[in-house]
Amino acid sequence: MQMINLYSGQEPAHPAEHAHRGVLAQVVNARDRLAYKILLDNGFGSELRLLLRGSHGSWGTLVLFREQGGRPFEQCDVDRVAQLVKPLVAASRSYIRATPLRPPDQDLPPGVIMVGADHAVRGITPEGHAWLREIRLPASLAKPEWAATALSSEVAMASRRFVRDPTTSRPVACLPSAYAGRWVSIQGQPLNADGTGDVAVIIQAAGVELLPALSAWYDITGRERTIIDQLREGIPAKQIARRLDLSVHTVNDHLKSIYRKISITSREEIMAVLSR
Repeated sequence: MQMINLYSGQEPAHPAEHAHRGVLAQVVNARDRLAYKILLDNGFGSELRLLLRGSHGSWGTLVLFREQGGRPFEQCDVDRVAQLVKPLVAASRSYIRATPLRPPDQDLPPGVIMVGADHAVRGITPEGHAWLREIRLPASLAKPEWAATALSSEVAMASRRFVRDPTTSRPVACLPSAYAGRWVSIQGQPLNADGTGDVAVIIQAAGVELLPALSAWYDITGRERTIIDQLREGIPAKQIARRLDLSVHTVNDHLKSIYRKISITSREEIMAVLSR
């Protein structure tokens, strides 16, 4: 419901807008907007959203609810909950980075989830079902139909937005290996020119599109990311040094830093991570 509101313009608390404005938290009472009828229908009367924003970007949103009849969330609650931002961000990043980055020996072929114009899942290929079994989601989303909706809805709607406005970011979601034993890429492709019809949401092992997410999760610097791009082209360290006007010693120091951060031991391993 929240994702549908975000992309239909009815959602007052878009995480990207909050991040831009520097707003960490927002309280919404169910009686304030018709869009929050879903809160009342489920017995809730107040909602507090906390943006988990750290020095390397936004990592998600913590949402807390209070039942109808109880005291609504107030500023004192916001101040108290805001103290959780740093420890929650640190715990999330530690959890993700604790899982080995190395891909498995064999990958599943790409799977497809078809999403209709009404945002409902219209069909899932057998390969898509295989990916849904691989990805470990919370128990409440474990059923295939719920898992498919959870993984595809935002990507599908962002894909429609991209067709209408190509200046927006191309929608690519990367699930960390903590969820499926490998990094997973989820991308959407609208099947008609104006993005109003069905969208094919493709699930597959992540490749080069993983690099931005990898850089954020593992603290890869801009210079290190440039060197990774050079590695992907098969360029040896001496040539990388000449291209970037660095010494070979400096390039090798950057490589050691990259290997240490993502717990690998060679350029061949990082190539394996970033290629399919």
